Amino acid sequence: MGRTATRARCLDLQLLVYHDEDAEIYVNGVPAGSAAGYVTAYELLPLTPAARAALKPGKNLFAVHCHQTGGGQGIDVGIVDVVRR
Repeated sequence: MGRTATRARCLDLQLLVYHDEDAEIYVNGVPAGSAAGYVTAYELLPLTPAARAALKPGKNLFAVHCHQTGGGQGIDVGIVDVVRR
């Protein structure tokens, strides 16, 4: 599945992911993050330095692969700017 997103000025970009089961996330064709197993709540994954460098002004393409070995399957991925307080 692929989707486009527009880059804004952000300081601490991370992936917000809910996955069942293994997940691979790409930004503009560059590996952005991965996670093994499954989760029962959304989790933050750091954006790889290569993916951060691949982000460009305007539209960016996100691609996601989710691999399931048994049972149900699902994935939801977003990109967020984490603000520390």
